[in-house]
Amino acid sequence: MEKQEYLGLITEEEYKLIDELVKNGKLKEYRYLVEMFDKEKNMLAGMMDESPEVIYNKIIEAYLKIVKGISMLVPGLSTGIKDSKSKVSIYTYDGKTKENGVNIDENTRFDLASSTKLFTAIEALKLAEEGRFDLDKLVSDYKNGKYTNLNISVEEMAKFIYELRTDGRLDEKDGKLSLEEIQRRLSSTNIAKKNTFIYSDIPFIILKDIMPKSDEYFKKYFNEEMNLLQTSYDRSFGALTGMRDNETVNDPKARVMESYKLYPGHAGIFSTSYDLVKLFEALDKGFLSDESVTKLITPALDNPILLNSDGTIAYTKNKDGIVIGVKNVNRAFGVYYKHPEGIRVNEMVDVMGDRSFAIAGFTGSWATFDLQNGLTANILANPLSNENEREIVIDNRKFSIVDCGKHFIDGTKFKVAGKSSKVLDDEGNVVGTAPFTRITNTLKEAQIYTLLQLRLAKMALNRKAYLEQSQILADAVTESFETPKVMKGK
Repeated sequence: MEKQEYLGLITEEEYKLIDELVKNGKLKEYRYLVEMFDKEKNMLAGMMDESPEVIYNKIIEAYLKIVKGISMLVPGLSTGIKDSKSKVSIYTYDGKTKENGVNIDENTRFDLASSTKLFTAIEALKLAEEGRFDLDKLVSDYKNGKYTNLNISVEEMAKFIYELRTDGRLDEKDGKLSLEEIQRRLSSTNIAKKNTFIYSDIPFIILKDIMPKSDEYFKKYFNEEMNLLQTSYDRSFGALTGMRDNETVNDPKARVMESYKLYPGHAGIFSTSYDLVKLFEALDKGFLSDESVTKLITPALDNPILLNSDGTIAYTKNKDGIVIGVKNVNRAFGVYYKHPEGIRVNEMVDVMGDRSFAIAGFTGSWATFDLQNGLTANILANPLSNENEREIVIDNRKFSIVDCGKHFIDGTKFKVAGKSSKVLDDEGNVVGTAPFTRITNTLKEAQIYTLLQLRLAKMALNRKAYLEQSQILADAVTESFETPKVMKGK
């Protein structure tokens, strides 16, 4: 096959893939996607005689540089990405559980923090499918009227329609509240306001509390049916990361509740990148019905922009009273959903489809699931330094992620300061600042784009093998692209 012919078939496959993504994601702007594929097209044409393995490695080279750069910013980092259509999957492990801990590997379990809410949501939806739980029922009808003040539906509560408050913090007094007082405070939960859509842990603490035999069904659904063997509230096995010294879990409310053998629905689960990919596979294969997935990703409002009482658009203002944006509802059933206007706060990558959602947790956990395009990506970080201060991954608009290793070798540190980060040299002098973000959008986009690049390369190579009637090439493509890749840092 001549180079020009090969370039032509790559272009054909490229347009097919772009067309599919545009339809699934209803993209308003996909110029960057086209530019990315144009670069890949030229690279592939220039490597037409190389083996599939060489082409595969060339594509992931830039991605691995970004992963390595970010791994220099946190004690430990684990990532997992998979494309169910091309069967490409890549896992990376780097760093240690803490400064003097063991190396991160495929069995290292990370504190998921608020990403726990996804598991609680899936369990609630599955129980509802099986007729064991009613999402339309009032919260006050469960637990023998324990939550008498919550005459609202379970689904409404889980979608943050109401601002809920207890009459005292659950993590007050250094976690020394009695079990009776914790239960009393939970029972005191009342509706402070409606249509606030304020993100809160309380709805998911209550959601798990009112579900029938929630711990038993957690094991049944996730450990047995999905085979997520490393996912659990249980701390008794595996190397753990994401915790401060002498603490069982990062979240203070979860620490208090778990001391009384109460496993809350908002935080507390430990898991691995591999298990999060398996969770995606289970959902991709229909563990939840289409109706349940729709409930999961559908916000509480038809129009996901908040309005004032007079019907005008509600705006967010800074301390000087200057409008800095509209108030948006960016969460559905405990997850970020694909906002129709593409608002970036959703933690979503632009090219992902309409049936996509994402989760994020304080410890540096993030995962996204695209059930339409068959894509998933996750990042698990341990952003707790030996000084018990959260270190962060900075936004690439300010600094080059690929150069992070050099910064660290020079003694530079990145630390949270309010809603921004300060960049300190080895003497503690501030040398720069960056917007506060736990995991940079740069890595999120690189994960999804790398999967799409590999899908295009595989499509083109398979087409070439078909046209040349080469079973040897077809087998080499399968071997190179469908064998899971595991990469460990030193």
